Amino acid sequence: SGVIQSLNVRMPSLASAVAAQYAASVRLTGVVQDAYGKEADRIRRRLRSGAVLSGDARTRWRGYPLYSSPEELLEALVDSLVALLQCSVSAADEQIRTQWRREPAGSLFRFEDAGREAGGWGPVEDVEGRIAVAVRRWRRVLEELAEEEVRRLERNVAPAPETVAALLAAALLGGRRARAAGEQLAERIGAQGALRLRDKGGQLLTTYLDQVLGGERDRRLAPLDALDVAPEPQAELIAALSVLQKERWQR
Repeated sequence: SGVIQSLNVRMPSLASAVAAQYAASVRLTGVVQDAYGKEADRIRRRLRSGAVLSGDARTRWRGYPLYSSPEELLEALVDSLVALLQCSVSAADEQIRTQWRREPAGSLFRFEDAGREAGGWGPVEDVEGRIAVAVRRWRRVLEELAEEEVRRLERNVAPAPETVAALLAAALLGGRRARAAGEQLAERIGAQGALRLRDKGGQLLTTYLDQVLGGERDRRLAPLDALDVAPEPQAELIAALSVLQKERWQR
């Protein structure tokens, strides 16, 4: 019939269009995952090298404990970590922008306009705000870990929890530049306590870093996920055409 003949012409082109749409979605998704994967690796390298211990954080560390209080040192370290993560996310987004501009389908997703209403990432100030909130949550939990460890000690020898939290943060974030932080921590709470605290603190830091970068990555992927593009429709179109053709031949 004329309908089947029309479908014979249109079905292959529809299947081809579906395949092209799916391939574009896979490429765009891969760009996001690759960009954030690279930045996650770079963050780990920079932490090991002590990149957080720069600027005001480095000044506070050098002045500690004579000219900088534990609170000032911890605050400077937190601010430096926030800045490092914000730069990392910004770098990942720039990589994505560059790659997506080369994709015709990529122009459908505007970074700064794709966020608040659709549950995406939103403008730069939203991104920076989320990162700052996450790092300050990490700080609060870190302080709680320090308080728990101090409570294990006898009161007459226990250091102030603020001191333990600041030294722990310096040891975790300062890399090679803050080896002395780990030594000072062991002097105040004992080698075993310092090791236990650094293990817990390290796991906590990894968890929060993964949450920040993974959360921002997932926000970039949300518009693509919302399209629900999959290879199945192509196969379904071809199968439907085969059924119609078979029925025609059987008549």
